[in-house]
Amino acid sequence: MEKHTDDGIPAPASTPQRQSWSKARIAVAGIALLSFVTLLPASPGCLHGFKAEPYALEHARCPAQPKPLHPATTIHWDDEKRAASIELFRAAVRIPTQSYDDNGDPGVDPRWAPFHDFIDWLGGAFPTAWKEANVEFVNTLGIVATFQGSDESLKPLLLMSHYDVVPVPNNTFRRWTHGPFSGDLADGWVWGRGSADDKSLLVSQWEAITFLLESGWKPRRTVIITHGFDEEEVHARRGQGQIAPFLEKRYGRNGLLMVVDEGSGTGEMYGGAFALPGTGEKGYLDIVMRVGTPGGHSSMPPRHTGIGIMAQLVNALEENPFESTLTPASPLLQGVACLAQSKSFPKKYKPLLKTQKGWAKLARLMADEGAMQRALVTTTIAVDVINGGVKVNALPELVEAYVNFRIDFSESLKSTKAHVEKIAAKVAKKHDLEFRAWSGDEKNPPSGRFLTLEVLGAPLEPAPNTPTSGGVWELFAGTVRAAIPSPDGEPLIVAPFATPGNTDCKMYYNLTRNVYRFMGSNMANMANIHTVDEKFKADEHHRVVDWVHALIQNADAYNGEQ
Repeated sequence: MEKHTDDGIPAPASTPQRQSWSKARIAVAGIALLSFVTLLPASPGCLHGFKAEPYALEHARCPAQPKPLHPATTIHWDDEKRAASIELFRAAVRIPTQSYDDNGDPGVDPRWAPFHDFIDWLGGAFPTAWKEANVEFVNTLGIVATFQGSDESLKPLLLMSHYDVVPVPNNTFRRWTHGPFSGDLADGWVWGRGSADDKSLLVSQWEAITFLLESGWKPRRTVIITHGFDEEEVHARRGQGQIAPFLEKRYGRNGLLMVVDEGSGTGEMYGGAFALPGTGEKGYLDIVMRVGTPGGHSSMPPRHTGIGIMAQLVNALEENPFESTLTPASPLLQGVACLAQSKSFPKKYKPLLKTQKGWAKLARLMADEGAMQRALVTTTIAVDVINGGVKVNALPELVEAYVNFRIDFSESLKSTKAHVEKIAAKVAKKHDLEFRAWSGDEKNPPSGRFLTLEVLGAPLEPAPNTPTSGGVWELFAGTVRAAIPSPDGEPLIVAPFATPGNTDCKMYYNLTRNVYRFMGSNMANMANIHTVDEKFKADEHHRVVDWVHALIQNADAYNGEQ
């Protein structure tokens, strides 16, 4: 049974254990919210003057926006510095650090060779920082660079990024305007795989701390930079999956001040300028459904073959989706309340923020906008792989379907499995199949006619939400508002965001509550992530450096709650 609050709202899922899973790209999540606010009809109006029930306002309210927190120093960019910065970025893109689902262990699989080249390049490109840091390697290729602070009572700041990239299929090379590992600078963009996802962030982290060290800065608070190497859809088993427990052993549970990783960025919506840090992310579950039936000659088929039964099961899953929800368990409730402050936010959506009943209607309206919007407010079901049969004149004996679920904040692994089990049980009963769900009894496998459900890999509960009040929130949001310019010169509104996919932060929930998935770049200035002609706006790279440079300084000066 799900836990509920006194008001009947599902309580946030419990903190997940650090486990590995496939990673859906955070940039797609950012685009999802951007698409939602773009597709909604714009109309004038503002949120002020609402009379709402206290409970609704308590949760459907944009977090308090702290004053911009300006760092002690800023980078004075000149043409020489700008050019040198872009050259470092381009050089990182040129190293083809492609990670594959079937990679063997480091030191065994030769496909890891470019990763060693990248490490050599990194040390040579940033000699000041590399020499100052205590650089350690976890599982050969996982990079942990620690810049020790003078005050060991202060919890460290952790900056994350990964240096592996999605592989580029050989048959797509000719489709690239500029080679996938050219790192070309053309039309104001840096082109190549990994330019947007996410070597700009990685290079920016090293540039920012180099600028600080070369200015004579000495850290008071320890700064840690970590780089995983198997994050791109390869579950982070070998990289951050081993770095996180390594750091937990050193600093203990809740031993870090803040974790900042790749994620969404900034954008202009309804006449307002927003920053959209991911303060939560959905859960993850993979299952395999198996239907076993007797074989035989196709000239004497039963009424439904195993494939026919599986088709009914798949159809039943798709025709019985999870409900669309918007509750305090989702960061998106606060995020939409922030968007409502824009001058052109749709008038018809504002009243829906007043009551819990209105939240449910708003979720349904969002889901109707399209697949990306629906992904923000419900548990999604994707049947991605199906296998069955060996010959056109022979009845299939075993049919398998692999299904992926991204679990909404109001749901859990338990409730998701229960939903699937209820549907599958009806199909099994209809066709007189032995039914087993989640048993995993390998010593006594079913035979004859059966339907089984099995969990694959390491499932994940929805992430615990990052607090959007208190000192660390004010540190983070205040730095965003000071360091990242908006089109009209006014400070950005920092709006919590719910990411449908998963990031490497999933490994760090034991180490801090304060997890932000935020790259600091404008989403409009990156393009074609995971596909042909991936590119990142050159000038935007300098803004990411500025953002990291400011965050390190402000975290160093911070004396508040830890």
